[in-house]
Amino acid sequence: MKLLRFPATIAVLFLLASPADAQVSATAFGGYAVSEGIDNDTSGERAGVKSGAAFGIAADYDLDSSRQLQLFYGQQNTTLNPGGGQPRFDFDVRYLHRGGTYFFDGPIGRGPYAVGGVGVTHFSPDLGGLQSETKASLNVGFGYLWPLGRAVAVRAEARAFVTLLNNSGGLFCSGGCTVVLRGDAFVQGLAMVGLTARF
Repeated sequence: MKLLRFPATIAVLFLLASPADAQVSATAFGGYAVSEGIDNDTSGERAGVKSGAAFGIAADYDLDSSRQLQLFYGQQNTTLNPGGGQPRFDFDVRYLHRGGTYFFDGPIGRGPYAVGGVGVTHFSPDLGGLQSETKASLNVGFGYLWPLGRAVAVRAEARAFVTLLNNSGGLFCSGGCTVVLRGDAFVQGLAMVGLTARF
């Protein structure tokens, strides 16, 4: 999916498209992702998704004193272990979501907030014979923002991502898979720390 290859460009366009009188912010995140895994119908085992480093970027603009509209991009480069004697393979998980934040204990720019969004998840396996998949997804979470000054802050977040698979033919299959992965949803949790700049 072409848009997912250029998250920085998307964020810039989002900021440029915001109203001229609205304050905007941009955040770069680093973090850790954990996954629930996917059912392997071929072996009857659970295909494990390796936990590991992830990164993300978020662009926000203020709607009022406590709410922001947000565009979020996140990515993890990970490994899937199908089980049943099948070889492991690398794949990327990418999120592109539109949503928002709500600072429920004070004005925007400090303190706790709730966050959420909807969009798509793009799975890209690095193994011949498997195809990429793009599925609808959503996320919800909570965070805390510590201001370091008028324009810079540290941000900590925890989000849960739910991707709706609903795959009847097998995830990544393009007709002739030796491993059939099925499930209703792919669940992943991200814990992130980031640096926010406000403009």
